[in-house]
Parts: sequence; structure tokens; C-alpha cells
Amino acid sequence: MTVSGPKVRDYTNRERTLPVLVDADPIYEVLLALFVIHGGNDLDEYAEGLTLIERLEASDDTTLRADLDALGSCGEVWLSLLGITRDLPEPRSIAQLADTIESMDTVELRRTLLRNVGIKPARGFTESDIAGAAAGDPASIAAVFADAEHDASLRNIMERSPDETAQLIASILRRFDDAVGSWLMRVRPILERDATSTRSMARTMSPARLVEKATNGVTFEMQPQVSGILLIPSVIIRPWVVISEHGTLRVFCYSVADEALEGDLDAPPHYMVEVFKALGDERRLRILGVLAEGDAGLRDIAERIDLAKSTAHHHLRVLRSAGLVRITIGEDDKRYGLRRDSVPEVSRLLESFLASHEATPPGKEPR
Repeated sequence: MTVSGPKVRDYTNRERTLPVLVDADPIYEVLLALFVIHGGNDLDEYAEGLTLIERLEASDDTTLRADLDALGSCGEVWLSLLGITRDLPEPRSIAQLADTIESMDTVELRRTLLRNVGIKPARGFTESDIAGAAAGDPASIAAVFADAEHDASLRNIMERSPDETAQLIASILRRFDDAVGSWLMRVRPILERDATSTRSMARTMSPARLVEKATNGVTFEMQPQVSGILLIPSVIIRPWVVISEHGTLRVFCYSVADEALEGDLDAPPHYMVEVFKALGDERRLRILGVLAEGDAGLRDIAERIDLAKSTAHHHLRVLRSAGLVRITIGEDDKRYGLRRDSVPEVSRLLESFLASHEATPPGKEPR
């Protein structure tokens, strides 16, 4: 039997790539510091958490803590402002952000807060309930927060009037910046060093791969509704990763790398060091050769290169950490495979690192 059908030539871009922006600015640290305070986690889970509180308590503003407490433990509010901050013209400042918040339509501000914490039609919420909650309608607020996924403190904020919400957020931003902003601004060189390294990796990697490397393991699935990725390096949230969104933009706040903290401008990216360490061993290169022929189990790999299984496992772990080998777990066994997409990254990463150290010709901007 012959089955006929339409003749199709598909010219769509199946390998859709996303624009990736790496933005290093201490203004984000102010928002993330507020998130640390209100995020619901123990402060000692953050490298700078306890020091942050010490700085805050040393402030002359005796009512600031009370106003912070009035917002409850709702760190989502401050994360929802990351995208608004990104849209500000440079040079950005907290005063500028507070002015922007006060000048916005207060109901639209609350709609933005709701959307940026995931309360939007794409996730099952109706436009009418979102609009009603933003305007302060009790029935709409109850409908939007019927799901316990979102913290009750966010509901408490929505139960305030829209004008009160905007005024309280703007006031806290200004006073918090006065209290700890100068201390947070000290990290600008660290953030810029890390951003330079991440931008260098961006020239060699896909967006998903870059997110995985910058965040030390967070994977990102391509989604049609996502228009771009914003990567924000941070000292204040170390060692955590914080994920947010702004409209169709996905926001990843990630912990700066150790080499950025150390301030060695000549230091290569940590990922690059791990890759070349992994390749600097004959046995590991032989394992890659075996895997180039196809996926294999640990026993087969060990026998092919005449190693004990424990030794082969060690080398495979090193190769996996460098992103050169993947592992697939089946019902009865584990199989290792070569991550072919990582192979061209190696040479591009070295080329990018060397290019970043080239002497800049007179009259030309440095890379």
C-alpha cells in the first residue's frame, strides 16, 4: 500500500539559540542582600549572611528592621525587581530604582511583581484574577494564592493597598542602600572579573552549557516562550544559585568563582583548568578514544585499557567533572559516552583565553 502525503521542506531553525547577557553590577547585590534576609533560609547558609546582618544592625536607622519585618519573609519581592533593574539606563543606582518604582502605575507594579514570581496565565492563573489581585480585590487575592506554592507573606503584601506597597518597597530600598550599600559596592571588581570570565566562556558554549558551567551544574531546558538569559554574578548569595524571571527573560544569579574572589587577573577560568587537567593524562585520553567508538560500560572500558575498575572509575569521574563524558543510567547498568559537543569547546576555550591576553593595538578597545 502506498501512502501519499504533503511534500515538506522544513527551513525552521531547529537549533534555536538564545541571547545571553552577563551583567555585573553591585546594584543587584542590594536586591540579593534583601533576598538573603527575607529568603526564608538560615543566614549562616550564605557566606556573607551573618556579616550582612551585623552591618545592618550597626546602622543608625532604628526603624529599618521593623519595616523589613513588616514585609514578612518574602524574598520573592526583591527577586522580582531584578528585571526592572536590568531595564534601567546606566549608570544604575538604588535611588534611580526607587524613583522608578514610585513613578510606575502602582497596580501595574504589582502585576509585574506577580508575573515575575510565576503568577501568570502560562501557569494556570487567569488574567482577571491576576489583575484583581494586583488591584487589591480580596476574592482575586484568595483565588491567586489558593495554591500553597507561593509564600503567604507575598499574599500579605498584596493585601496592602497598591500605593502602600510601592511606597514601602521604595522606602526600604533607599534606607537599606544607605545602611549597607557602600559595603556591598566593594565587590564591583570581583563581579567584573567573574563576568569577564563568563563572557569568555560564552564565546565557546551553547547557552544551556554556559548556564550549567556558570551555575556549577544547573541545567536549562530550551523553552519556546523564553526569549533570552540573564546571568548575574553575585558574592552575597555564595554558595547558592537563585533563579528568577522577568517576562520571557530567565534570570540566573550565580555565585562568583573562587578565582574571581582571589583577584588574580592572569588566572585562567577554573573550568578551563579542569578540562586541561583531565586531558593531561594518557589513560584518560585512551578512555576518550574508547568512547569515541561508542558508549561503553565500566567493565568494558577497564578491560580495553588494562586498568582496575576502581582506577577506570576514578578517571571517568575526572572526565565527567570536566564535562567531557556523560553517564547514562539504565535499569541494570551504567554506560559512559563521549560528550561530543564539549570537544570543540576545548580549543575554543583556549583560543578565547589567549585572545583575552593579547596586547591591545593603539587606538583599539581592549577585549
